[in-house]
Amino acid sequence: MKAVVLAAGRGQRLSETGPTLPKPLVPLAGKPLVGHTLEALAEAGAGQALVVTGHGERAVRQGAQEWARLPLEFAPNPRFRQGASYSLAAARDFCGEDPFLLVMCDHAFSPQLLQALLDSVAADLLGDTCRVAADRAPRDHGYTDEATKLATDEAGFVTAIGKSLADWDALDAGAFVCSPAIWEAVDAAPGDCGLSDIFAVLTRERRLGTVDVSGHFWYDIDTADDLREAERLFTSSPAGAASRR
Repeated sequence: MKAVVLAAGRGQRLSETGPTLPKPLVPLAGKPLVGHTLEALAEAGAGQALVVTGHGERAVRQGAQEWARLPLEFAPNPRFRQGASYSLAAARDFCGEDPFLLVMCDHAFSPQLLQALLDSVAADLLGDTCRVAADRAPRDHGYTDEATKLATDEAGFVTAIGKSLADWDALDAGAFVCSPAIWEAVDAAPGDCGLSDIFAVLTRERRLGTVDVSGHFWYDIDTADDLREAERLFTSSPAGAASRR
């Protein structure tokens, strides 16, 4: 399956790493975030990947090529200062009508989490739905306050998505497996918006399912504090140790 890596971010809230360092190149356990992402995709079995670039495009391309263990293409997003909708739209030609994995470069993932998404498709085809990696394990309030939250029904379909949900039962881990239905949602959402706005379109149509990834390693890295905590968890995680081979 193809994979799309959104790696256009500036990383302004990670200022302790240097004001000019693109977010995908911020080091975690001695390896840039984009390197962790691409290696996890390769270990999970993705066939090829598209990296959507923006800030520091040339440097991000070089960094991605250094760590890639699968065929790699690139698509620039010149509107990277605006909503992530433009980064996703930049992947449309690469994906065509094929299903694909969608991951955020500012999230660290274990290969096992991504494999769970791929396994879900092998067990039950997507049809006209997409699926989000949903973590139902408890996290501390300091983390969940900033996280994108999910409310789901008994069948596992998302009924609401957003950072400010009062009633929720899972966290959006920042990884998705998408059918071409995602492009219908892109067309229906505002042109300049966040990914949650796009997936909210699918939610309203009951076309966003979930894959339970509770127990698999992932961490959303937005700030310098996040980076330090992700490094602590990553270096003590069996999955993290495996990915450093």
